[in-house]
Amino acid sequence: MKDIQKSLEEIIHYVGGIGNIANATHCMTRLRLVLKDESLEEKEKLEEVEGVIKVVHAGGQVQIVIGQQVGKVYDELCMIGSFEKSHFIDEEEQEERKKEKLTIKSVANSIMSTLSGCIIPTLPIMIVAGIFKMLVILFGPKQLGWLADGSDLIVLFEMVGNAGYYFLPFYAAYSSAVKFKVSPMMALLFSGIMLSPNMLGIVEAQKAFTVFGIPMHLTSYIQAVIPIIIIVWIMSYVERFLKKHIPDMLRTVGIPVLTITIMLPIGLCILGPACYIVMSLVADGLLWLTANFGLLAAILVAPLWPFVILFGMHVPILTALLPAQMEIGYDMIVYPAMIVGTFTYMGLFLAYALRAKGAKKKSLGWSCFTTMTLANISEPGLYGIVLSDRKALLYSMIGNMCGALTCYLLSAKVYIFAGVGFPFLNPLRFGEDIVQGTIGCIVGLVVTFAIGMIFGFQGEDKLQIGKKKLKIGKKEVNI
Repeated sequence: MKDIQKSLEEIIHYVGGIGNIANATHCMTRLRLVLKDESLEEKEKLEEVEGVIKVVHAGGQVQIVIGQQVGKVYDELCMIGSFEKSHFIDEEEQEERKKEKLTIKSVANSIMSTLSGCIIPTLPIMIVAGIFKMLVILFGPKQLGWLADGSDLIVLFEMVGNAGYYFLPFYAAYSSAVKFKVSPMMALLFSGIMLSPNMLGIVEAQKAFTVFGIPMHLTSYIQAVIPIIIIVWIMSYVERFLKKHIPDMLRTVGIPVLTITIMLPIGLCILGPACYIVMSLVADGLLWLTANFGLLAAILVAPLWPFVILFGMHVPILTALLPAQMEIGYDMIVYPAMIVGTFTYMGLFLAYALRAKGAKKKSLGWSCFTTMTLANISEPGLYGIVLSDRKALLYSMIGNMCGALTCYLLSAKVYIFAGVGFPFLNPLRFGEDIVQGTIGCIVGLVVTFAIGMIFGFQGEDKLQIGKKKLKIGKKEVNI
């Protein structure tokens, strides 16, 4: 397709004009259009457009086979028609999902894929926020001291960092709405309700509150990503139901008002609290294991810790443990796992930066490695790499478990429960057991890095170069 703009103008004309396109997506080779009135399409003339290989009708879509330039055509179409860009559709992955049997593994894979699909679009925000937080820590009074505490630059950088992480539910709400095909504005509105000053004040005051007479569990949703994703998912079903049953004359007001009205008790009294309760049970389980089965706790806490952070339960758990830790004077389970995790993620992100295929993945790896190494900020890597790549998740769990188990077997205890700033100073928190603790940290880093470098990451096996052919999935193309 030599002249993309000219060919695209013809495509638009032969599908009935830009106003006849209700939705546009694309896969590896096809431009997929949902038309408002399919009778306006001129298929024969459409197939004669330069660059169009074939026109297929499937799944309620007009699928225009273009080839490798489909991405450029799609971007140009979105710009002309002011369409909101959708995520790339992997045809082969869709076919595999259709054929895949319903098993624990398939369900787990589907859940992880859905979560990553909702979270990955927010990565640029987390990366920017992480970089600015890193600058505050690195150049502020706690580290190099180049910027004074309270200076305009420090305050400005803190605003950027806090805006990224404090409002994570907002960004996740929008990307989830795109993923589940529900109104982004309604998803953002519900996220705003969860983070409103009124809600935060009720939770902070521990004041009893009801939603239409139903008691609401007092839960803080600051930085809580998983609850809003689940809420938006359920909201998509509610909105679709209402669209089917509400008369056209009432849709403008009826659909948004009823959607939020129905979701208020479901989200605030059931779904949101359910996430908190589940993770509270996990926290109670960790406390019980720590008190009764030290070795087993060391083995289980370390690999589970990333999930604790992802659900935003690390602060409640550490707060609950603190009185007992202060009374005993040390901790052998949770804090060693947390400190080892710092080094585990360094090893994981470095391996990802070196081993992952594609400029975007490498850039993501180096960005996450930098913010982790210089500022101990793990969220961009946790959401962008660990949660989206099953292999990365497995490597981090194995590495963290090996490092934490080494600490436990060497009787490495953490005596300092407050942060010490620079990540590489974290072993100082082991106090008199610094040698044993450092060994555990090194084990976590080396094991994770080695596994990542040896076995690679998800998606690398899709490109296999032979002597004369390039294999993409099940297809072979001569090169």
